[in-house]
Amino acid sequence: WIMYVLTAMSFITLFLSLYFLMSLRTKVLLPPAFIRDAEDMALKADGEGLYRVCQEHSAAGSQVVGAAARAMHENPDADYPLVRDLVESEGNRQSAALWDRVQYLMDIAVISPMLGLLGTVLGMIQAFIGLKDSLSTVRPVALADGVSKALITTAGGLVVGITAMLLYAFFRGRVTRVVTQMESQCSLIVERFMVRRVKRSGQPAAPPPVASTPTRPAGT
Repeated sequence: WIMYVLTAMSFITLFLSLYFLMSLRTKVLLPPAFIRDAEDMALKADGEGLYRVCQEHSAAGSQVVGAAARAMHENPDADYPLVRDLVESEGNRQSAALWDRVQYLMDIAVISPMLGLLGTVLGMIQAFIGLKDSLSTVRPVALADGVSKALITTAGGLVVGITAMLLYAFFRGRVTRVVTQMESQCSLIVERFMVRRVKRSGQPAAPPPVASTPTRPAGT
């Protein structure tokens, strides 16, 4: 039965890998249509239009820009520190959500070898029980059956665990890249909006908001 569990975990690993390949892309997290519309609103310094564009999209990038756009829509006099904090806070939240996704592969990589070890123990127990029941006439078949089960489950657990670990390492690098691109592009949109608004109002320019550095949540 442990092999059935390991087989199920291997299918889950495959499904997650395909899902991450499709979803962890810059075009998905930051759609070109959203970038185009948001940049148009930013160049016009249209806070209401920028907020509306963010509401029309559900991508992670639109959520980051939307946090700042909502504040600027509700409070047209919002200053740079407030906008910067909102961009950084929402960017960190979206980054953590992406890290939580790929963490499932790490969980599989840790659990699979432990299941294989459990199968090893159960197989050895079966082998010794076979020896106990046939002390007078040792049957190599009974011993070999238990040992083979132990070795098969161990190998199965290691195969699934190593595969999941390699896939986790691959998608970990992809998350780092896409989060960096997403936060850089979102900060650029907000920066353009703030600069245009300052120019229109005639106020002295202030430093633009700084993009936060993508960090992994503790424990990943």
